[in-house]
Amino acid sequence: MSICIEKKQTLSGDVYLFACELLLLKGDLGVLKYVIDREYDIQGIRLQPGDITYGLYWTNRPYTLYVWYLTGDRVVHYFNISDRTSLQPQEFLWRDLAIDILIADNHSVHILDEDELPGDLDPALFSYIQKAKAAVIRDYSSIIDEANTIISSLPSHAVLSVRGTTNKPYSAG
Repeated sequence: MSICIEKKQTLSGDVYLFACELLLLKGDLGVLKYVIDREYDIQGIRLQPGDITYGLYWTNRPYTLYVWYLTGDRVVHYFNISDRTSLQPQEFLWRDLAIDILIADNHSVHILDEDELPGDLDPALFSYIQKAKAAVIRDYSSIIDEANTIISSLPSHAVLSVRGTTNKPYSAG
């Protein structure tokens, strides 16, 4: 197993680091696997320890995509509007631009965190975010199909849902 650090920077300057398993790094695409280590509730979707996240990152797209494989054979898709994505074997770095788009397992679309955009946001960056959001809403079905193809093409040992395995947030210090 090859460890890769996901390094997420927010608009406020906060940085979050997560130790993940590197599954794929080819050209402008990278895939990481992360095992959820605590409970989360996002728009009524409950993530539990042991649930699996596949993170798909592109250097040439305005989003990242988390595919959550949840208890009860549920699959949920979570887009992060992003920029400044850099993919290296030891570190995937990206800037989270606050707005997220959740595609629930019933195919309902939820736009999240628009209230987190700073009031003094640069107009060009605001426009970028709005265009990216519109593109995801318009194209999410084909992006999800593409993600499913990518994940299903990974070696079978990489896509096994192994409950009881947990990751810890990475600490550099």
